Amino acid sequence: MADDFDAALDAFDDAIRVGLVRGVQEVTEDLKRESQNLVPYDQGDLSRSAKTSLDTTGPTVQGAVSYDTEYAVRQHEEVTWRHQDGRTAKYLATPLRANVARYEEHIAQAIRAETEDSAK
Repeated sequence: MADDFDAALDAFDDAIRVGLVRGVQEVTEDLKRESQNLVPYDQGDLSRSAKTSLDTTGPTVQGAVSYDTEYAVRQHEEVTWRHQDGRTAKYLATPLRANVARYEEHIAQAIRAETEDSAK
């Protein structure tokens, strides 16, 4: 009986982890898409350098969106610079702040879906 309970707890833990990884990966991809609408654009090098990464080592799961040009940080931080077509500095921070509650709910829903499926 105890073995069955331990196995059920392990399965539940695994389901939580699977849902967490999936949820974080999905919101990371969404943040990248959202930031693409705001990233300053001249010739497109900055926009094309966008990438996502996921770190699932250890007990935490971390997603990241990065832009990999020598001027990416400066473009993000220089709020006095003018950009065309609704493009702006804070091209990552702005959509993250605007969507944090939606992202939290999405991750929670991904976890719920996995745990409900594992309970069946």
